[in-house]
Amino acid sequence: MTMLQIPVDDRWLLRAGMTVAELAGELRVFLAAKLYESSRLTLGQAAEMAGQPVWTFMESISRLGVSVINMDLDMLKNDIARA
Repeated sequence: MTMLQIPVDDRWLLRAGMTVAELAGELRVFLAAKLYESSRLTLGQAAEMAGQPVWTFMESISRLGVSVINMDLDMLKNDIARA
């Protein structure tokens, strides 16, 4: 597994009132949510990246305003037609 490092100014942590571990966890969820929203990861892959069970991740992205159903109109029409 590849690990990424992101420089974070201590003043940002202080202002956010977060520990490094808390910020890392939050950034993992934000990144996973954005990659899921842009269809670069599946829901399961994004949940794994976020370090959360799928149901928890679905709740997390909903709170962030990311739709759990990640389909455009054409994809939805195709799914309905095949049902």
